[in-house]
Amino acid sequence: MNRRGLRWWGTLVIAAAAVWTAAAARPEVPASPPPPPLVVEVAYGDSLWTLAREYGDPDRDVRDVVAAMMAENDVTPERLMPGQRLVIPAPYAARSAEH
Repeated sequence: MNRRGLRWWGTLVIAAAAVWTAAAARPEVPASPPPPPLVVEVAYGDSLWTLAREYGDPDRDVRDVVAAMMAENDVTPERLMPGQRLVIPAPYAARSAEH
């Protein structure tokens, strides 16, 4: 290999090392924390289904929201009491300004 070829390869190696070093030195952007779960209070006449329809993610099947609420709160429809606070897990909760 002639001198010009060696110089070209040397420049290429140095440039690649500089790019790799800059990429490796880039600080990692911390991931944003997951949204908190939604906590609702059961009123007289509420059911898991009505709460899931009112506060659940409208893009999810209401049955999935009810199942998530039951699992998160260790509750069944028969054990729901007015004044009880229920957690709707964040992935299943609606995030609108009205709630």
